Amino acid sequence: MNLLGFLSILILIITIMTLVFGVIAYFLYKAREKKKKALSKGITYEEALRQVGDEYVYFE
Repeated sequence: MNLLGFLSILILIITIMTLVFGVIAYFLYKAREKKKKALSKGITYEEALRQVGDEYVYFE
């Protein structure tokens, strides 16, 4: 195989791998956002401030 053929195959493989990693990253992002949305149904800062009745609330 000559150098030009090798480099074209290498570019094709790198392009396909980039597309595959992009699709995987997209689905992982969507899964993370779905999990974050499910966890955010808890108490908000304003609700915690009303419950404590203080000026600031510090989370640890």
